Parts: sequence; C-alpha cells; structure tokens
Amino acid sequence: NRGGSTSGSTSKPNSKPNSTNPTGFKLPDFVYGGNALSLLAPVQVGLVGYVPRGRIGIQYDRQLHRAHWLHIGIAGLFDRGGYKDFRMPSCGLVGQTGTCQAGTVAGTDIWLGYTYKLYIEKAPFLVPIFRAGVAGGFWKYPNLYGTREQSRELSWTLGFQAGVGLRLFLLRELALGLDVEFRPSLMVHRERPAGQPADRDPAFSLPIQILPLVLEWRF
Repeated sequence: NRGGSTSGSTSKPNSKPNSTNPTGFKLPDFVYGGNALSLLAPVQVGLVGYVPRGRIGIQYDRQLHRAHWLHIGIAGLFDRGGYKDFRMPSCGLVGQTGTCQAGTVAGTDIWLGYTYKLYIEKAPFLVPIFRAGVAGGFWKYPNLYGTREQSRELSWTLGFQAGVGLRLFLLRELALGLDVEFRPSLMVHRERPAGQPADRDPAFSLPIQILPLVLEWRF
C-alpha cells in the first residue's frame, strides 16, 4: 500500500522526520501498510520435547485495519543428531548392525493467525508486534542409506503460537527485527521398534523460537 497507510495511524509522508544524524540519514517518519513479507530465522529450542533446531521461514501479513493484521507462514526445519539429541532413552534398534548413528532431520511447519502491530506516534519506525495463532508441522528422523538409525521414524505436531517481536524500520518499506515465540503443542511420534509393528506415542511439546534475524518488507 503506497498510499502512506501505517500499522496503526494515518501519519502523513511529509511530516517531520523523527531522527537524523550528522551523515544525513533519517529514520522514516511513517511506514507503509497493506502487505508485508518476512524472512524468519534461524533457531528454535524444545523446552519440553525435541524439535529440530534449525528453522528458516517465510511469512506473509495482510493488514485488515490500522494495527490489525492476519498472517500465514511456512518454514523448513532441519537438524543433525542422534537418539540422545531426540531425547529418546535408547535408539530402540539394539542388535541391528550399523544403527543408532547420528543423521539429518528434515521437515516443515505452517502457521496461521492474527497479529497486532502497535503504532508509536513519536517513533513510527519502531513497531512492537504481538502474535497469536495455530501451527502444525512434521519432521522425519535419520534414515541413512535406506536404514533407520532409531525406532522413531516421524513426529508431527499441532498446537498454538504466542509470540512478541519488534521491528526497526530503516526505510519506509524495509525493517530488521527480533521475534520470540512459544508453541505449546500436541506431539505424536511414530515408533517402530525392531521386530515390532509401528505404534504412535503422544506427548506434549513446548518449543521456543528465537528469531534474531527477521527481515520485513512492506508493499
């Protein structure tokens, strides 16, 4: 939206700049609204339960009215580890040659929800955000050369997201930021111990996402 709408106000583009320094650089006196595309990275940690530690996501936000936005996103998940990293008591494949080794974990997750982007009249280039929504995803565990490395094959989650963040707009359409988000979730593991049929093991998961590398582009 190039008409000059902001996250929570209708400040004019020709208003007095908020900040300047001796080089002539000026922080924007307003920021664009309408649409936003964000890069979210790089890590998450399972406070309760295991989640892949590497995470790179893309999120699209659509402004509804002033500070009220909807968001939807998708992320790739990745990690490398063994059954101890996955918080398993054992690899579950004792007796099978060449198993219980570390390998690659890969998966994806998606989320959808509501974001409130606070407008600060005296500093419109600073935008605190508050986010809530639903989220789900899955990841597969190491399978090297066609051989499972642990009894756990797959995990999927479904739960809620609750996060806060801050954006610093260097330009009217471009910001750097920081997000912290919690995702209490139901997690289900697909387990297949050696010589036994597959079974599903439910558990509770509480990951925290620490996203110090956020790049947001408004358009």
